[in-house]
Parts: sequence; structure tokens; C-alpha cells
Amino acid sequence: MELLQLRKFCHAARSGSFARTAEHFGVPPSDISQTVRRLEEELGVRLFDRRANAVTLNRRGEEFARQVQQGLTALDGAVSAARDDGERGEVHICVNCNRRIVMDAVEQFRRRWSAVSIHTRTFCDPTAEQFDLIVSADDDTLTGYHRQKLLSEQLAIAVSRSSPYDRWDGELSSLADVPFITMGEGTSLCRLTRDLCREAGFTPRIAVQSDDPYYVRKCVELGLGAAVVPLFSWQGQFGDGVALHPLPQQRDTWLYTAPDRYLPLCARRFCDLLTEVCRTGE
Repeated sequence: MELLQLRKFCHAARSGSFARTAEHFGVPPSDISQTVRRLEEELGVRLFDRRANAVTLNRRGEEFARQVQQGLTALDGAVSAARDDGERGEVHICVNCNRRIVMDAVEQFRRRWSAVSIHTRTFCDPTAEQFDLIVSADDDTLTGYHRQKLLSEQLAIAVSRSSPYDRWDGELSSLADVPFITMGEGTSLCRLTRDLCREAGFTPRIAVQSDDPYYVRKCVELGLGAAVVPLFSWQGQFGDGVALHPLPQQRDTWLYTAPDRYLPLCARRFCDLLTEVCRTGE
């Protein structure tokens, strides 16, 4: 068995498509098919079930792929660790909440370690790519990942002082007829808004959604509705014309890392800095 042969097999196992694997490695689809057949002949077992234009891992293939991927990951990690001096490299981060705090940490980190490249993607599927770090609220798709709590912050209702929505009794249920402003579908603030309102006995009437926190805050300032916001990470982001009414609920933010992926020294340094930024608010 050869390493390249095993890498092609594992990619095909993940993608479920010889064509996509061929495109990834820049070879004809027949190359991947022949590679898998030679591997099956060497093992003496079928790894894929073939039907018309589809290939599917069978039970033996699933177990073989799992074991091989563990070995390849360990090997890649050993190579990376041997070459890792901590002074240069890349850090890939999925940022699904607390974007401002993360970017503040990126700015500070780049001033200290200018040879390290930071790549961020916001509000995306954290399992769609191989991220070194994932900053997110609770996420059921990340079961099995290592995680540490970065932040617990109190939530509040933000409303314009000039709007009629500012005069309420502190009970969420009294906002049943009020339009809500929130982030886009799938974000933690959107989920929290829906969950808190459902707990209060109503479905929120969401009037405006935006993936940009600036426009969420702007809509609140213009009196277009109320918003559920985190007090710590959005502190100082509203003007004096917005009132913040604290809620008893909190939002927890976690830092996730994949258990089977080598974490570069530069990424560990970023973790330490981000943790300090969250702890001190600086």
C-alpha cells in the first residue's frame, strides 16, 4: 500500500464520489477507480458497493476508512509538529458568534506574530472545512470536539428610547406584538431570540434580519423594533439613544477544536490570547 493510494481512498470514502476525488487530485476518474480496485485486490475484500453511477462504502469499507484516516491524521500531525516552530504558519478559524471580540484578538495577534496568517470565515458550517478553531455557541454538530468555555455573558433587550417599545414591564411575554430585529438564520442570536420568545409563550415577529451586526444595531437605533443582544460582546456598540434591559438568561460561547487534528503552536497562541481578551474585555 502507498500513502497516495490511501489518501485517494479516504477522500473517495468521504466524498462518496470517484469523480470529485479525481477532480481534487487532478487525475482522470478512471485513475481513482483503478486505485480503489488495486487496494481491494490487495486486501481481498470489497470496500465499496457499486451501483450504476454511485459508489457507497460498505461495512468493511467504513471501518477500513476510519482506521486509515486515523493513521493518516497522526502521520500528518507528526510531520506538522516536526516542522512547527510557532513563529509562522496559518490559523483557520470559523467564527459563528462574538465576531468583534475574535477580530480584536486577531488584530492584537498580528501585531505580535506578523509572520502568521489568520484566515476567518463567519456564520458557516463548521464541519464543511478543516478549521483549526471554531468559535460558536452550543452546536450539536460538534459532538466529539474538544471545547473550552470562552465567555458567559448576560443577554438584554435593546430598544430605542424614542420608540414605544421601550415602555414595557420587563416580561418578555409583553413583547409578543413587538417587531424583532436579529441576525440571520442559523446564528446564535437568531436561535436565542426564537428560543427565549417561545419560552415566554409566543413566536417572535421578526421584522428585519441581517448578517451584519452593524445593521442590526442601526435598525434598533432607528426604532424599527427590539433585539436580543449580548451585553459583553456588544458593549459600547449602541449610542445613548438605545436602552438595554437586562434579562436573566445568558449566552455561552465556546472554543472548539477537532480531536483528530494537529493544532499548530501559532493556533495555540491565538487560543491563549483570545481567552485573555474574553477574560479581561480588552
